Formats: sequence, structure tokens, C-alpha cells
Amino acid sequence: MPLVSVIKTDGNRIDEAVSKAVDLINGLENLKGKKTVSIKPNLCTPKSSASGATVDPRIVEALIEKIRSAVSCQINIVETNNSTASADKTFHYLGYDVLSQKYENVRCVNLSSDHKVRVHLDGEIFSSIRVPESMIFSDYLISVGKLKTHVDYRYTGVLKNQYGFLVGSRAQYHGFMSKAIVDLNRFYKPDLSIIDGIVGMEGFGPTDGTPKPIGVIIASKDPVAADATAARIIGIKPTRIGYLKYAKKKGIGTWENIEVVGSDIEEVATSFTFIPARYYYLGKIALTLQRFSRYAENLAEVFRLTRSGLSTLGFSAIKKRTSYSELWSLVRSTMFRLEE
Repeated sequence: MPLVSVIKTDGNRIDEAVSKAVDLINGLENLKGKKTVSIKPNLCTPKSSASGATVDPRIVEALIEKIRSAVSCQINIVETNNSTASADKTFHYLGYDVLSQKYENVRCVNLSSDHKVRVHLDGEIFSSIRVPESMIFSDYLISVGKLKTHVDYRYTGVLKNQYGFLVGSRAQYHGFMSKAIVDLNRFYKPDLSIIDGIVGMEGFGPTDGTPKPIGVIIASKDPVAADATAARIIGIKPTRIGYLKYAKKKGIGTWENIEVVGSDIEEVATSFTFIPARYYYLGKIALTLQRFSRYAENLAEVFRLTRSGLSTLGFSAIKKRTSYSELWSLVRSTMFRLEE
């Protein structure tokens, strides 16, 4: 049974609210002995937390204080470049670099500038991904999402925050979001999930919507349960969020039999305005076309490899060396898998 804490806050004493949210779920019970903790806040654009777009740095500072009181370790605040600014500029603009100056064991890490290691994944969609070296040596991950609507997926919170670990251009994978999120949450499995709902974003989220104060902090060790609870708070049924349903189906977590502690959902429930339906379904059509376009591109690569093999080795040689099942497996892996 997943445990989710929901703590009301008026924006003051954020440290107390975060501490209570974590304590109610015993969120740091596995922290002992860890050498490097990574905190991944959602910093998808250089806009303040008051805009509803990014995580409030006071939440991250409260987590830093909480970790420091429990263990002595290196704490990395990690993020990748976004479409409008580098992670370094975003850290500076939003005040995260101040935290690295204030605490001797804290540093801000631009994962896009890190040395990368290609890791074989054999995932739902990714055959391999490029992993920043800082994350290879990280042994504890806290993912801090922001409570927002999303023009393409209705909702975004903590599960999609791991999408930000992709170090290259991410737009090309939007058509494969459900599978990509499962792959990334398996590899970058959060030990603790926090959702910043102090000020959320409705409408044209995740970057251009309207800020909406909610006054909640949500915490869980189960990212699916955290997202499902947050979605219910803003009036969205979890079953209407495609990637959330897929993550549940694939065992990333569950929203069944959730025990909510702190405040009841009814105490903090509100309703977020979503974009007009015509815009949403137009976006869905575009994502579908993007997905099939990529599959067609991969199919063309299969034909290219087939022609090259036949002209070089000949059909009889290929038949002797490779079974039909092996050939079909190669076709499937080439056509339906991606490399970052």
C-alpha cells in the first residue's frame, strides 16, 4: 500500500512543511550510508516558482537541511539545459547557485556539460541512453516535480521530471512519452518523490500557463502514487493521463489503495483549467504523426541494412548464418527502438 503525504502550507515555513511531508512517509529511511545524493528539481525554463513553472528553491533548501541533519554526504542539485537557457544560467537566475555557495557539500551540476557514458537499456523504447557521469556515481535520487497541467499529456509532476535527464534534444521523443517515461523511471528510479504545489500552473502548461496558488506539498516513495494524488487534487482522473496509466501497468508504481496522510485530498482539492479540447486533440494528432514518421524512418533503415547485407553476403550466406527468428528480432529492435 503506497503512502502519500499531503501537507498544506501558505508559503511560509516551507522548511517545516517539507520536513513534515518527508517524516510522515519515513522518506529518508534508506539514506544512511549514501555518499552522493542527487536532487532533481523541475527547472524546465528560466521562470520563477511564482510563475508556476519551476520548483521553489526553498523546497530544495529544506531538503538539503533535512539530508544534512541525517547524514554527511555530497549533495548535487542536477538539471539539464532547457530549450531557452543552459542549466547554469537557469540555476543562477532562479537562485539555486546561492545554495551551492551557502552549503559546503552542495553543488549545482549541469548534466548537459557532464561527461556522458552510453548505457545499454533494452527498454520499452530506448535501446540505450547517454548517462551523465554525475548520475553514474549518484546513489540516492530525490525527484522534485512541479504541479502543472501539460498541453500534450494533461498533467505533469514527478514522473515526467525524469524526462529531463535526457541530455540531448528531447522534442523528438515526445511521441513516445509513455514508453520513454517508463524507461527513464526504471533507470533513474527516485528514492523519494516530492511535488511542489505551493503555486501550480493551469492552462497552457508546462511553461506558458497561468499560475494558480494551491498551497500543498506532496511526498511519496512511489512516484505513480504521488502523481495520481496530485492529479486528483487538481481535478484530473489518473486514468485520463496516458503515461501515468502506462507507468502503473509496467510496475513503476501504483495508485491503488493509497493511504494519504497529513491532509485529506478533499481538504485541498481544487480544479485546474485545461486548454480547449481542439488544441489538445490537434496536439495528439501531431504526436501520432511524429511517432509514425520515426517508425517509417527506422523502417527505411531496415531496408537499407537488408539491401546492404544481400549485396555483400548474398541471401544463401545470410540464411546459413541467421535464423528467421533472429532476423525478425533484428527488424523489431531496429524499427521500434530508439537510441538517445
